[in-house]
Amino acid sequence: MAKAARVTEPIFHRVSPLADVTVQGRFGADKGQPGVTLSVRHPLSIVSAIARKDKAKALADGLANLRGATVLWAGPDQYFVQAEGRGEGALAAELSLMLAGTASVSDQSHGRVVLRIAGDKARAVLAKGTPVDLHPDVFPVGKSALTQMAHVGVHLTRVGDDSYDLSVFRGFSESFWEWLSEQAEEFGYLVR
Repeated sequence: MAKAARVTEPIFHRVSPLADVTVQGRFGADKGQPGVTLSVRHPLSIVSAIARKDKAKALADGLANLRGATVLWAGPDQYFVQAEGRGEGALAAELSLMLAGTASVSDQSHGRVVLRIAGDKARAVLAKGTPVDLHPDVFPVGKSALTQMAHVGVHLTRVGDDSYDLSVFRGFSESFWEWLSEQAEEFGYLVR
């Protein structure tokens, strides 16, 4: 009797497009505690799921029961699904099987970069670049919006009391990082 082949999840070795740009340390105003902390969420698996015709409810229901991943609104009948610690293409493969016939699924892991800004001045930094009302009563934890900052399309999500994730296309990530860090200078910022 032949042994069954062992299936292993491939390990990914994605290099962040910001690896040479995001130098760790303290920058900007140096009085007191830094107002914000900036970091790159890397590596991160990112998959878009877009409902097929008349399947919006089925997609929402299917994603509601998903474990080990974060589901974020990304437009009408569209979602980004994010997960850490997954092998190359594993999340996309899982969702393709789970949502077959319900949604079009596309791996965005190599095409998008997610930056995190956290700290008591995070909202003030972001307010310099977006018309989205970030007041906690209007933009609670877990809410997402599509917006523009520094002429770059941004998927903005509030992930904590003073913490936001900013997802941008990979090709714009370096110029967006420069803009974001420049806006944070007056408050002082820490790069992790």
